[in-house]
Amino acid sequence: KLYLEQKSKKYFRIYKMKKVLIITNNINPNSGWGRYSSFVINELIKLKFEITVLTESNQEKIKNELNILRPLGSSKIINLIKNILIVRKISKNFDVVHSFDGWPYGIYGYFAVSGTRKKFFINGVGTYSVAPLSDKFKGFLLKKAYKKADKIFCISSYVKQRILERVKLNNLKIVHLGSTELPSLSQDEVSFYKEKFNIKDLSRPILLTVGGIKERKGQLDTLKASVYLKEEYSNYLYLIVGSDDDVEYINKIEKFVEENKLENNVKIINNAKTDEELSFFYNICDIFLLNSNNDGDHFEGFGLVFLEAAQFGKPVVGSNNCGIEDAIKEGSNGYLVAQKDAKNVYNAIIKGLNNKEIDFRKNSKEFYKKFSWKSTALEYSRDY
Repeated sequence: KLYLEQKSKKYFRIYKMKKVLIITNNINPNSGWGRYSSFVINELIKLKFEITVLTESNQEKIKNELNILRPLGSSKIINLIKNILIVRKISKNFDVVHSFDGWPYGIYGYFAVSGTRKKFFINGVGTYSVAPLSDKFKGFLLKKAYKKADKIFCISSYVKQRILERVKLNNLKIVHLGSTELPSLSQDEVSFYKEKFNIKDLSRPILLTVGGIKERKGQLDTLKASVYLKEEYSNYLYLIVGSDDDVEYINKIEKFVEENKLENNVKIINNAKTDEELSFFYNICDIFLLNSNNDGDHFEGFGLVFLEAAQFGKPVVGSNNCGIEDAIKEGSNGYLVAQKDAKNVYNAIIKGLNNKEIDFRKNSKEFYKKFSWKSTALEYSRDY
């Protein structure tokens, strides 16, 4: 009887604080940030928390019942005080305030809970959890928010390390992101997308990168590595899938392609938006690469795309000295390589394509299963 009473009190403590205010950028599942936010929120709803979301911008209503508020202005300093006042007013009816990044959402959360006994959490995601700490004004506020937080949920060991380099804390906890299960495609759907994206020969080695096409994602470094493949696989194909908003970087890639006569080996695809289209590219590739580069305080916080590729049993290659280290099991389902080292990347590609001693397909799928949005949400809920 005593045991049952203790158990009931324990569960009461967990669920009595069930009204949660989440502050994030958006919950559009077609964006990286929105996908992360929306899937975690869905799992928290399944755990019976009453969730309300404050966003700067949101276009999609996620499944289940959800209150979505959109009063926040952009993250510019001019809107800071206005947004703080809005969040402070709204937060009065909540038990938990959870900011899904450091700047500026952690600041809004800090002022929302100041002088109250509300639980307060911040997610350490990457650049905007670290870079503002170097700024005199932003750093002052963000350090106060970090010290006030009950927990800072870091999405990788590297993010935790980078935060601790700037501020002494003992409330950091590593909680990895989950992975979204992408749909399986029928043969007819594969044929449709082959035609749509004009990819006819699937017998040649296909390399794939998914992510915004920009310097930090390192597509040009991967391209430089792929040139070494010409001797062994003259017909290889490198698919670069992602947003091409960075015109200057796209021009660099196109210039390199032209100078090295790689027109038949490289294809930039900027119109793949749906999960089905992403499934197609992961399905047809032989190896997935994202050779991200650190640019000061701008870095890869984790790398969900590695888990997406692992779902399809693909060997993966990514950069070390960033959050990608937590998204790859070195020597098991892929390889970590030095940043901006084309020869090192090439060697990893060759091992990924030719190493028969490692069952990449099996290992990648097993590694993928260790990450789920349900597990992420459960970790949050324990601290709620």
